[in-house]
Amino acid sequence: MIGIGLQWLLFRQGWGATSHLETGGFARSAPDVPHPNIQFHFLPSTIHDHGRKMGSQHAFQVHVGPMRSTSTGQILITSPDPTKPPHIDANYMANEHDRAEMRASIRLSREIFAQPALANEFAGIELAPGPNKTSDRELDEFVRALGDSAYHPSCTCRMGSNPDEAAVTQPNCKVWGLDGLRIVDASIMPSIVSGNLNAPVIMLAERAADLIISEQTGHNVMLPPSKAKVWKPKYPRKQREGEPMIKVNQ
Repeated sequence: MIGIGLQWLLFRQGWGATSHLETGGFARSAPDVPHPNIQFHFLPSTIHDHGRKMGSQHAFQVHVGPMRSTSTGQILITSPDPTKPPHIDANYMANEHDRAEMRASIRLSREIFAQPALANEFAGIELAPGPNKTSDRELDEFVRALGDSAYHPSCTCRMGSNPDEAAVTQPNCKVWGLDGLRIVDASIMPSIVSGNLNAPVIMLAERAADLIISEQTGHNVMLPPSKAKVWKPKYPRKQREGEPMIKVNQ
């Protein structure tokens, strides 16, 4: 680690000269999908297990996956002792919808890497899952073997107007059936958002702060609804129509 730092400080080169997640993007897997459902992270290196293991070859890598998974897991209390960790079952890829979106993510990645700007100058042989792995079964096996979390859990204490509908928190962030407790984090989202959680959680916290101040002071400090126009392009008719520019094995 010290050597990496010195190499960057002295020569502006080496591992310290890159953020490793050099670029990213959001895309829809098909024209009829109403929101971006796939996220990409591109790396100028190869890593495994979130960087705990480094790749042994000179290559680049894409991390990709669906943004609106419909599989649901559970968190179970394991002990009356609050210091004991709960049992967390993420239950990834539990239904065909999520598996199909994951396969679409891989195939769209291959289409991107097959474009001339990459294929003619940089791209070599696909290392994983490998160019011969094209069937649904083979891609599912690859995902089961190497898929993991991007650390964006949410919706475990979902907000709702009726506790009978599996809602844990009220619209004011208070917990149903308890006094003196609010939850203000990504767990109160009724469903996961199409993107990273940092900015939405900041806005949740801003809103909760206004709610608390208004209740404690008796003065409404809530911001009025914004009247700013929202740009809504007719993207379903503009993106990914017809055949891909570069065909890859499906």
